[in-house]
Amino acid sequence: MINTLKQFVKDHFTDNNVLEKPSSHDIALAAATLMFEVIKSDNDIHLFENQQMAEQLRRQFHLTHEETTELVALAENTSDEAIDLLDFTRQLCDSWNNSQRCELVKDLWAIALADGKIDAHERHIIRKIAALLYLTDKQIILAKEAAKL
Repeated sequence: MINTLKQFVKDHFTDNNVLEKPSSHDIALAAATLMFEVIKSDNDIHLFENQQMAEQLRRQFHLTHEETTELVALAENTSDEAIDLLDFTRQLCDSWNNSQRCELVKDLWAIALADGKIDAHERHIIRKIAALLYLTDKQIILAKEAAKL
């Protein structure tokens, strides 16, 4: 009886079922997927936006050209299969500090600006992502202004 109780406690109340912290690959894929969500939000995918996304990913994660190309393709597929944004933003919130999350939102604004204008759908998705990343309105506005520079 004691052994059964110990096993029950071990199975239900210990950290055996806790997920591990996301890997650097998972983090890069989460960020890339969120970037692609911004690109496709206005139903008009521009080459400039894809190039901006690739540059942001290459800079942020120190990737080679081949790694960046592979990550962008994987992000497109992941975005197409995604049901919501919560899994991606949760991984980033668990792994990145506030400053890093602000930097991502700045990158999202830069991607949206790559074609010369920010569409209402792009604005909406960026604000939604920023809210899921627990950023304030002030941080969102500052990130947008920084992206314009």
